[in-house]
Amino acid sequence: MTDGRGRARTREEVKRELSTIVEFEARNPVIRDAFPTVMDVKLSVDGRYAKVYIALGVATAVNAEIVKAFKRDRGFFRTQLAKRLTTRYTPQLEFIMDETVEWAMRLEKLLQDEDDELPST
Repeated sequence: MTDGRGRARTREEVKRELSTIVEFEARNPVIRDAFPTVMDVKLSVDGRYAKVYIALGVATAVNAEIVKAFKRDRGFFRTQLAKRLTTRYTPQLEFIMDETVEWAMRLEKLLQDEDDELPST
């Protein structure tokens, strides 16, 4: 995987397959009830490690519990991924909560509150 296009193609394949696995095949009720979405995957240069960025569809109060559930089940996700990929190595997965969506929603709310406080002319 020395060329950029091959690695990008592999990254997209890992992202697509993991999205399907997380969304439809996760057995852990903590993960299923959180409605996780795979936002991005960052592969190492050699393709042996992957950072998987996950966004949740639930409140942020249970993020720590969901992160623990992903860490416990990463072997399951890796095994399912290995069955679907045609690469030499199946990357070791590290799940990271992606807070981009939450930050965007907070920023939008702050901006909306500022607009509401402006006097109309």
